Amino acid sequence: MTMDFNKVHYMIAVAELKSFSKAAEKCFISQPALTRCIKNMEEELGVKLFDRSCSPIRLTYAGERYLAGMREILAMKGRLDQEMAEIAAAKKDRLVLGMASTRCHTWLPRILPAFKAENPGVEVQLVEGNSLTLEQMLTKETIDIFFIGTQPVLTEGVGFIHLCDEEMTEVVSRLHPVLAGLKLPANQPNVLQYLPPKLLDRLPFFSATPSQGTYYLAHRLFEQYRLQPEVVMEIINTTTAYRLASRGKGFAIAPVSVTFEEQFDPAPLFCSIEEKPTVRSMGMLYKKNRKLSPAALRFIEMAQREIPKFVDTHIPRFQVRHDIDFSAAL
Repeated sequence: MTMDFNKVHYMIAVAELKSFSKAAEKCFISQPALTRCIKNMEEELGVKLFDRSCSPIRLTYAGERYLAGMREILAMKGRLDQEMAEIAAAKKDRLVLGMASTRCHTWLPRILPAFKAENPGVEVQLVEGNSLTLEQMLTKETIDIFFIGTQPVLTEGVGFIHLCDEEMTEVVSRLHPVLAGLKLPANQPNVLQYLPPKLLDRLPFFSATPSQGTYYLAHRLFEQYRLQPEVVMEIINTTTAYRLASRGKGFAIAPVSVTFEEQFDPAPLFCSIEEKPTVRSMGMLYKKNRKLSPAALRFIEMAQREIPKFVDTHIPRFQVRHDIDFSAAL
């Protein structure tokens, strides 16, 4: 039997309306022509598609199976037609990005205007949330790309595309008694002060939650240096965490960008417990084995091109200096 999608649509109309006359009216075809079309389909298939002995008419078992299969074929044809149209012309599309709320103001302006300029027909929607929530939304295909996430990936079935490394800092309150009597220098651009790791055990820790990548970075460092600082609070908003640490005589972990993007009162001490700034991999997350739309693929390609370039030219690299004598505190 040759594939005639008009015939399939006629059959669907009859099945839904349970009437040849109503289906003919809906399809703008005469009832005799519609009846003849369905009869020809039945003859070609060798089965009865409709039971005409009852009122209203209904599908036979063969009709139910045939219609279910044809609906799948129509859906596949719709997807293929859409893909071909997007390839042939700049058809309108939609891209749903997931981002952590604290990341949006830093990273979205670096790529979205350029992406929109190159893809004016693509509607971009933004969904904000924490890392775990956004990864789960990827698996449910609620979002297309989780833009600017970090490793480790917390959800099975989610892939990671590296864009750049992000340097991190311990944001340490100058007000804690453990630092009393020490000569603490003013913060300097692109400089972190070395802090002996074991001093963190004596400072309250304002932690991220297990739904965030920073939580796992912190625990990796604590395991590496055998530290067990007291966790006074787990906070889902990392901005709140490092601001509380600054005023609450404790410490938090944050990207080094807070040193030049944020205003603190009182000013904390920006430190590193390593000889070089701690780094973590930053990139995009996607659902494995999902066929991404052309718009999503173009966004990924642009991010791989533009984000590393922006980081190299605009994000300063930090050095770790030993300007503080901690001997009195050890």
